[in-house]
Amino acid sequence: MIVKSVLNNSALIAFNDKKEECVLIGKGIAFNKHAGDKVDDAKVEKIFSSHQSRTDELIELLEDVPEKVFEITNAIIRYANRKLKTELNSGIYVTLLDHVNSAIERFSEGIVLDFGMLDEVQMMYPKEYEIACWALDYINATLDMDIPIDESGFIAIHIIANSSKGMDTGIAKKVLRITRDITKIIEEYYNVNLDTTGITYSRFITHAKYLALRYINHSQIEEQEDNIFTLNPNVVEKTKEVIGILNDRLNETYGQSLSKYEKMYLTIHICRLLKIS
Repeated sequence: MIVKSVLNNSALIAFNDKKEECVLIGKGIAFNKHAGDKVDDAKVEKIFSSHQSRTDELIELLEDVPEKVFEITNAIIRYANRKLKTELNSGIYVTLLDHVNSAIERFSEGIVLDFGMLDEVQMMYPKEYEIACWALDYINATLDMDIPIDESGFIAIHIIANSSKGMDTGIAKKVLRITRDITKIIEEYYNVNLDTTGITYSRFITHAKYLALRYINHSQIEEQEDNIFTLNPNVVEKTKEVIGILNDRLNETYGQSLSKYEKMYLTIHICRLLKIS
């Protein structure tokens, strides 16, 4: 491939063998390169063809964002790929770069955003959360800043949205909100502080996460002939009010009720969580 123009030391626009323009990303790939030079293929980490939907957006960002911020973002993506043992979707180069640049600008202007769901992210997506915490430490150390821990939640959302889990940032945030609402309502109704360190809570959060995903995707569990079960009437009596409150909250917020079988499964998991029998 032949260099068309240099965007920064780690990004350039090149012509491929079909004379089509593409954006190449790689550590030091454009260092000391000029138009007409041959690209060092060994340094290519990511290729964005002109046919990809976000290529123009990436070029625009690379022209506006400071090179240091791009290098930081690239390092975070490389770290995430290693830790997750997979390659994040190419969209991460656009969304995370834009977010990191905005976060740095906000902090420089004295603006700090409250994420509000760090516990849920840590419990539901531990690997992505650990990567996000590393990323925040790396940003702060590299730029001599002290951006608060809440920013790791926003970074984690971008990693989750561009991983093999395949949900966009809007859905990921909605899953977290629904899961948080479920746990808060349970704590308030039963006047308890849930132990977030135990395996029982972890299992409950996992169920709540997948319930939220099914709910958002309109694919709730419905009655199945080979999956019919009954609940202890005493258990139903002790949980029916809180189940009703949860259902009303979801219906008011998102315009959809829980199915009969989702309510039954949720009842089982609440009973296990609180040892109700």
